[in-house]
Amino acid sequence: MIAFVVALKKEAQILLEKVENLKEFKLADKPCYSFTLNAKDCVLAISGVGKVSASLTTQLLIDKYSPQYIINFGTCGGTNSNVEILNFYLVDKCCQYDFDLTPIDDVPLGYIQEYDRVYFDTFTNGLDFLQKRSIASADKFTCKQTDIDIINDLGCSMCDFEAGAVVQVCTSNSVPAIIVKAISDVFGSGSQPEQFSKNLMIISEKFPSVISKLIDNINF
Repeated sequence: MIAFVVALKKEAQILLEKVENLKEFKLADKPCYSFTLNAKDCVLAISGVGKVSASLTTQLLIDKYSPQYIINFGTCGGTNSNVEILNFYLVDKCCQYDFDLTPIDDVPLGYIQEYDRVYFDTFTNGLDFLQKRSIASADKFTCKQTDIDIINDLGCSMCDFEAGAVVQVCTSNSVPAIIVKAISDVFGSGSQPEQFSKNLMIISEKFPSVISKLIDNINF
């Protein structure tokens, strides 16, 4: 079993149109779909945007299905020239740049004490057909230079709402997390909201082929 966590139905819609044995249901009011893809049993949940929604959905899927892998895919923003609009990237590590205990505990930004780390590693074995980049998550769509500087200082080239939370939950449950993101907008190259709206459907049309190849390259 492979479980997918996707924030927006628009990001998953075209993939769902190409799968076999599609069934729709609800899990804690989250729209969910079971299906077969490349002869693998799959379930996909639309989490909604944000770290809390992503965490809730990821834990629900793990508890109910005990998946071999959790895959989070969707759009994200680019923060520097290491990424390009409409390109797809495999995330090798992620952090949460809005998690900040620096004023009281003298720890690095993003450091989560019970895990003794800032960065959470993802599963990337055998998936070399995608370039690897790191991502920073927070509950905000940022258009601010101060946020971009923080993300870049953390060694990340991408930012989103969900990846850091998904991988933290997977780490707690010892479930490999695979994160695939496509760049919908890049800071400094025009209006980010306009770029996002323009590129969302273009990216969604390409996700089925990327996800299909991803599944074919995972070792079960």
